[in-house]
Amino acid sequence: MEKKIKNTDNTDNANNTDNTDDSRMPFLEHFSELRKRIVHIFIIIIITTGFSWHLSYNAVNVIEMPLEKPTYITYFSGELKNIIKQKVPFIYYAFGLNKTPKKFTKHILHYSAPLEPFFMQVKVSIILGFMMALPFIFFEIWQFIKPGLLKKERMYLLPFMFFGTLSFISGMVFMIFYIWPAVINFSLSYQNTNLSPLINLTHFVNFALRLSIIFGVIFELPIISTLLSIAGILKPDILTKNRKYALIGSLVIAAFHADIVTMFFIAIPLYSMYEISIAISTVVWKLKKIKQKSAKTEQ
Repeated sequence: MEKKIKNTDNTDNANNTDNTDDSRMPFLEHFSELRKRIVHIFIIIIITTGFSWHLSYNAVNVIEMPLEKPTYITYFSGELKNIIKQKVPFIYYAFGLNKTPKKFTKHILHYSAPLEPFFMQVKVSIILGFMMALPFIFFEIWQFIKPGLLKKERMYLLPFMFFGTLSFISGMVFMIFYIWPAVINFSLSYQNTNLSPLINLTHFVNFALRLSIIFGVIFELPIISTLLSIAGILKPDILTKNRKYALIGSLVIAAFHADIVTMFFIAIPLYSMYEISIAISTVVWKLKKIKQKSAKTEQ
């Protein structure tokens, strides 16, 4: 009898160990899959960063362009001032648009440490490499989370990942080619006989990168509003009620520029993102109502 009891105890212990091993296996497999995807992402970023090394110098040259020659702001500001002078001369004189614009002066970047340009090129290469790797990174993330998603969730998430990446990159490109020249024009407007800029390479490029990321996030607003509207969290009525605050916020963000013309160049695209969000949210809720009506008629 004692032997039988011992045998049953041993079998129970064996069963318990088997159960714990079985319960741990999915977690271990999950962790192993996560580690594999992270390694893949790390390798992809290294490869794209190496490829971006040759592009980083050109990228810095693009950022430097507003220092080297007049930008579109100079041309469009002159054209817009002429239109304002003809149509509404009161505003033209009230805001001092009749002042003679300063003659453009070419500027160069300076560095204060021996290896500062090298480390800046490394930093720019890493950021460019990360941007180039974004489609591959999201593919690895998708492969990791796909098994745990329902078919409906997969149908929604994949387009959001694609358009989210596209929107973020579009925001960064928009900042560099549209917003950045206006920012530099504003900065150089302080130059006079007693004040001249001594622009540091690191500060200059870091500022451009920070603004690029900010505008990348701003361009995500329509994507986020679409996702929240589909989830039923955000309604177009809420966005419409807060429209005036969005307009004021856009004007406040753009108000640090030197003149009213440049301010509107910045404020209009910022506020446009909010209006696009309202339009998308409205369409999503209309489609929801159509689906609900069709479901009721079928019942």
